[in-house]
Amino acid sequence: MNPRHPILIAVAFFAAWISILYAGADHPPPRGFVWLVLVALLCAAGVYLRAPVYASWSIARRPGRLLRVILEGLAAGMVVGCIVLVSPFGGEPGIGPLRATHIVIWLAVLAAVGAANSAGLYALALLLVRSRHGKRPRRP
Repeated sequence: MNPRHPILIAVAFFAAWISILYAGADHPPPRGFVWLVLVALLCAAGVYLRAPVYASWSIARRPGRLLRVILEGLAAGMVVGCIVLVSPFGGEPGIGPLRATHIVIWLAVLAAVGAANSAGLYALALLLVRSRHGKRPRRP
């Protein structure tokens, strides 16, 4: 993987998620939107750190790598979900207190989104490794 690839992937990840979040926000976005930008920045930093790791796993053909990628994504999604739940900027004021079922659904959705993000990141890292090393990545 080219040394510039992780930063480009992280910037693209950040831009994509900010676009998605902005599209779903009120216009103009509420003041709390700034906190979502910060969460997206933290996630992009995680993407930057994990992209080279996923590329190295692909090159080394590490056993169980795809399962580990999915589990990392599930955990990351749960962490993001918990951050949003405990933050002062979350929730609609008119809805009232959250029930346990709402929290479980929220965390399950964020875990699924995290798993999809990590699988996509792994697939992108795999493509970049294959484009650099040919069809079959070489071991270092």
